[in-house]
Amino acid sequence: MQKKLKHICRVEQEKKKQYGWFVRIMRDGVTHQKFFYDSVHSGKSSALLRAIAYRDELLQRYPKPEHGNLFNRLTKRNNSGYPGVNRTQTRRHGYTYDVWQAGWFLPNGRHVNRKFPFSPNGRSEEEAKKLALKARREGLKMIERMRREPEKKRALRPPGKKPGASTAGKKPAPSACQLKKKSEL
Repeated sequence: MQKKLKHICRVEQEKKKQYGWFVRIMRDGVTHQKFFYDSVHSGKSSALLRAIAYRDELLQRYPKPEHGNLFNRLTKRNNSGYPGVNRTQTRRHGYTYDVWQAGWFLPNGRHVNRKFPFSPNGRSEEEAKKLALKARREGLKMIERMRREPEKKRALRPPGKKPGASTAGKKPAPSACQLKKKSEL
């Protein structure tokens, strides 16, 4: 039922006597939203059906961009001037560290995040930023390779076999147990 109600939430406010379904989708910084009252649409289930139809219409009119995650465009919160790279703080083992981090999403939806800490008596902030930018570039190159060559996956082969080596007409090599038995004879 979760996928059925994506971008739709139920609102029940007793004080305001407001009951219905709320649809909200954001595309390119613009919010598209509408409220479907139970009373106006002859009940809860009818209002839900109208909300689903409206949501589907919005998704058709404003499809999700193929490469549209926040890591691929600058936002007003970005403090580096480069998409997917920002300066932040991270906590580990009770200590807070200043870091430059690079992030991206793989085609399978997995999030990758690389952090490069800096400090006055360690790596410089400029060096950490350069490393984050380099990691981001390498990550995007890896994504492009993954998208270009999905059908070129390597065939699985047994360990120790060379690619292209034929086993037709050849005897398998004796195992350690077989060698030991021969030496005992």
